[in-house]
Amino acid sequence: MKLKLLLTVFVTLFGILAHSQEQDSTKKVNLAAIPFVNYSKTLGTTFGAMTQGFYKVNRNDTVSPSSSSGLMGLYTTNKSYFFAAFQRLYLNEDRWRILAAVGFGNFNYQYLQDLPLLGGTFIDFGTGAKFAFTRVERQIYKELYGGVSGVISKTVTDFDLPDFVPDSIKADKRSMNNLGLILNYDKREHQMNPYGGYNIEIKDEFYREWLNSGNNFEKLELTYNHYYMLKNERNILATRMKAIVATGDVPFQGQSVVGHDDIRGYSNGKYRDNQVYAVQAEYRWRFYKKFGMVGFAGVASAVKQFGDIFSSEVLPGAGVGLRYLMIEKERINIGIDVAKGKDDWGLYFRIGESFGR
Repeated sequence: MKLKLLLTVFVTLFGILAHSQEQDSTKKVNLAAIPFVNYSKTLGTTFGAMTQGFYKVNRNDTVSPSSSSGLMGLYTTNKSYFFAAFQRLYLNEDRWRILAAVGFGNFNYQYLQDLPLLGGTFIDFGTGAKFAFTRVERQIYKELYGGVSGVISKTVTDFDLPDFVPDSIKADKRSMNNLGLILNYDKREHQMNPYGGYNIEIKDEFYREWLNSGNNFEKLELTYNHYYMLKNERNILATRMKAIVATGDVPFQGQSVVGHDDIRGYSNGKYRDNQVYAVQAEYRWRFYKKFGMVGFAGVASAVKQFGDIFSSEVLPGAGVGLRYLMIEKERINIGIDVAKGKDDWGLYFRIGESFGR
């Protein structure tokens, strides 16, 4: 019933946008303002809105992709909330790429824990956070970019544990500040929605006590996206491989969770650990004017260390989605995906395609 209601709401929004959001190539700023509705077993129904403006910092710069500024906010029926402002800049004929964001929120979530006598059981927790993030990349040679990133974040995590558990364990306050190094080889022919090419990115984030981070550990992320045009630009195959490896004194907040774009279909927080590996593919078909659909499938694994991957549980996920090309010049799609994982599922409203954020 909930799924039917949410799909009805989305189709109604789809119809409104299809008649009202036409691209005007003469505008200096192209604006997209979109409400969205999501659903997951943990967060419940999510109500939110996002507005994003696309523009050229220098209108004489024909090489740089369009820069953008945006705001987003959401609230869920389990009383989670989130608000963020973000800025993405492409400068000096795409020699410089800058991304910055600030935000705050509180998510009421859960994770699976093995407890004496009780066995495996879900533990509810809420994490409140305030953060500021920046990422700066410079072109090194042709399609090769290098850069740095930084995060300042303060979190408070409250665990819903029995009364006999000490209060010092029920609440965890910490800073999650980090500095990162980035290397990105980018052969995509478009930043937001590629029809061809590939990019390989390596990012290494360092959490250290001298950065006022509560633990000494690091998190390495390796991402490989490849895009293939089949017949024409209306038929695209996108593939993705992602590895997230955290080593050292990794806290609960530093672990990774199976879900989101890697892999859709997991929303209950059951599968999390220091390392997550995922591979998936997505077929994108624009079947009528600005309307399209996607189908996707993949597998993931969450493990303590790489040696466990061959004996770990394989986590499949698959689903389908609808798309509408909202801003044709920028190739900005809006859409909704429904995905099924192992004993879980999720409904995802999205602005922009997967593998591109």
